[in-house]
Amino acid sequence: MVLCHPSGASLGAALAEAAVTSAREAGATVTLHDLYRDGFDPRLAATEVGTPTFADPIAERYADDLLVADAVVVVHPVWFFGPPAALKGWVERVVREGVAFDVGPGGRVTGRLRARQALVVTTGNAGAATEAALGDPVTRFWRDVVFGPAGVLETRRLALAPVRGGSDDERRGWLASVEGEVATLVRSLEAYLGSHRAER
Repeated sequence: MVLCHPSGASLGAALAEAAVTSAREAGATVTLHDLYRDGFDPRLAATEVGTPTFADPIAERYADDLLVADAVVVVHPVWFFGPPAALKGWVERVVREGVAFDVGPGGRVTGRLRARQALVVTTGNAGAATEAALGDPVTRFWRDVVFGPAGVLETRRLALAPVRGGSDDERRGWLASVEGEVATLVRSLEAYLGSHRAER
C-alpha cells in the first residue's frame, strides 16, 4: 500500500486507512508506505542513475517490499492531471530499470514485479469527462507507463471526484467503495494464488 498525501487528516489518508483495514480483514498481510510520514526523498540521486543501487535505506526498503508484493494499491490526489511530485519520485527511484524491470536486446522490456494486479485510488476535482477529453492521462500513466512494463497484468483505477465540497454521505460512500474494491482484490488474489499452488 502506497499513500502519497501531505496531510494525515486528508480524505486520501482516510481512504488508505480504510483500504489497509479492508485488506487485513480479508486475510491479507499489508505493508504501508506513507511517503510523507516516512520522510521519503523523491529526488533521484546521481549514484542511482543507470544502476540498481539506492542512495538511502528508505528507497531500498520500498523496492524490497514492492518486489515481493502480490498486489499493489496506490492512493493519491490528482494534481495537474498526474500524481504528486513525491509519488512521481517514488516511481523514478523505486519502479525503475534494473529494479522493477529490465530492458534487453532490441529494447525488449521484462517486468520483475511479482504482483499481477494493481489498484490505483485517486481523489480529484475534475470530472471523468474532463479527464477523458485529455485521454485519461492518470490511468494511462499507471497502467501503461509504470505497472505494465514492470509486469503487472491488470491495473484498475478508482477515481473519486469531485471531492471539493463533498458531503459526509459522499465521503462515507467513497470509503465504502474503497473497502469493497480492496476486498475484491484480495479475494481475486487468493483465487489466483490458490490455482497456481494447485498447478504446482
